[in-house]
Amino acid sequence: MRIFVTGAAGFIGTAVTRELIANGHQVLGLARSNANAEALEKLGAKVHRGSLDDLNSLRKGAEETDGIIHLAFIHDFSKFAENGQIDKRAIEAMGAVLADTDKPFIVTSGTLLVAPAGSPRKRMPLRPACPECSEEAGFGLCRTRHARHGGAVATGPWR
Repeated sequence: MRIFVTGAAGFIGTAVTRELIANGHQVLGLARSNANAEALEKLGAKVHRGSLDDLNSLRKGAEETDGIIHLAFIHDFSKFAENGQIDKRAIEAMGAVLADTDKPFIVTSGTLLVAPAGSPRKRMPLRPACPECSEEAGFGLCRTRHARHGGAVATGPWR
């Protein structure tokens, strides 16, 4: 299976990319920098140049593969709300390509919503005031695909 992985050169993405390749899959990894492209090539992945705000590039990556694992997020927390909107548009763009297919689409998010071990809950609300647009886009895509094809599943601790 040929899989488009956003965030393929990141901390989690590197492990996912290695695992996919080790199990006989081909990875098309999104790379926004030369350093990321080199890291992906060393892992044995094919490089797809682009970024989360380059929707045409994301659509092309989705069209060229058998499924998507979306791990990327822009980690500039001074622009968290803006980056959440960029992520939402990225999910919607890739999802639109897969809308009438049975290709799998895995979207990850939410680890920032978990309190650090040992943190008193009173100092960190269960649902901090932050944009949930990525989750909304992911769940919206899941509902749409389930209605058309059945079998789509989404989980999250916030629901």
